[in-house]
Amino acid sequence: MGITSAFSISRSGLAVVEKRAEITAGNIANADRPEYTRKSALQGADAAGGVRVTSIRREVDAAVDRLYRSEQARAGRQEAIASGLELYTTRLGQPGTGASLTDRIANLRSAFTQLANAPELPAAQTGVLMASQSMVQELNTTSGTLEEARALTRERIDTSIATLNAGLGRLAELNVQIPKAGTGTDLEAALMDEAGALIDQLSHVADLHIVHGASGSMSVYTAGGTELLEDRNQRTVSFDEASGTLFADGIDITPGRVGQRGFGEGKLAGEIELLNVVFPRIQLQLDETARALIEEFAAADASLAPGAAGLFVERGNAGLPAALEGLASRIDVNNAVRPEAGGLLWRLRDGIGATVQGPASDATQPNAFVEVFETAHGFDISAGLGDNVTLGQFVAGLVADQQQTRVSAQQRQESLLASAASIEAVRSGISGVNMDDELQRLVEIEQAYAANSQVIRSLTEMLDTLLAAF
Repeated sequence: MGITSAFSISRSGLAVVEKRAEITAGNIANADRPEYTRKSALQGADAAGGVRVTSIRREVDAAVDRLYRSEQARAGRQEAIASGLELYTTRLGQPGTGASLTDRIANLRSAFTQLANAPELPAAQTGVLMASQSMVQELNTTSGTLEEARALTRERIDTSIATLNAGLGRLAELNVQIPKAGTGTDLEAALMDEAGALIDQLSHVADLHIVHGASGSMSVYTAGGTELLEDRNQRTVSFDEASGTLFADGIDITPGRVGQRGFGEGKLAGEIELLNVVFPRIQLQLDETARALIEEFAAADASLAPGAAGLFVERGNAGLPAALEGLASRIDVNNAVRPEAGGLLWRLRDGIGATVQGPASDATQPNAFVEVFETAHGFDISAGLGDNVTLGQFVAGLVADQQQTRVSAQQRQESLLASAASIEAVRSGISGVNMDDELQRLVEIEQAYAANSQVIRSLTEMLDTLLAAF
């Protein structure tokens, strides 16, 4: 080997050492950034027999990344359901607190029992009126809170869709920038870091399938296979609230919809599930409670003509309600028994349709009203609480079902987050920066620098000796 070749090889070694030092310093400087991926230098021989850095490698494991993002998406869906129900279930309350629907129905039953035992007492009649008003106010307020939860969920859907569309747009830009950056360059690695962090963020919104091309570009699909991004061609995601349909440029990708190639996990899936499935079921349960109160108390009232409204009415409707949807927000107490509206309390004893008072001690009608609570009634099986149960059983089932929906989602979310954290620990071991390892590399780099420097120093001294001999 000639002196010139030796100089060239040593100089190339110093250049590689310099690049390795730069990469290691970058790893150390970015160690506390969760989105940063540890870098390393790949080396190869150059044409002169020396060494060179052939590319900058991001230390990643695609399989672990996919598993982590999948768990994030699953946790995101449960988080959306739990948080979306929090406002409503807090208002719904728990049995035994004195303010839940189960307490209201129990209080109403107790008030009618007291009236049946002492039908002549105005205090017992007033107790029934107050319990009836508390019952309808609770249904009205609970239904109103459900509508607030719906409105909040609609806003969250808009936010999730905006995040998804913006993320896809940025990935489309990166699909242009990454190939231009050059394979194995610092810029390519930095852009790939940005893309990876963005995909992590989007995986919380929706479970997406990412395919990496040879040039570094990314194609994005729903878990069901609908293409959302190919090169720079991005489909825009939108939501039609009237039909509950999620679209990607007109293609139905609604989460959970049979026959469509959408996705089933992520915050957006949970939010749409709330709007399309959970809230309608809750509303039906509330409306069925209101319907049963109106119809069954009317049916038990011997003083009423067929089709006439009884103790409970639909606000603004003199007869039995024709429309069920939203009935819980419209149920009210009949003005015929409300003194402030010109009504008469004794009708709670003699019947809502009574025109004259009957015997003060006659408990026939109050006992018939008590029987309403003892008898099983027909309910819409779609409410999921049984089709032939008592009022008390239906309302107790309603509160338990709705609270359990939130609690179950919260428990599943916690379990999935724990799983994601375990996967993240493995992922961090692969992609994260270990300071001890990086400091050890600095020692190795220092030794390599010293070795190459010593070679150059020796070559220089050899040349000086040769020149001095002439």
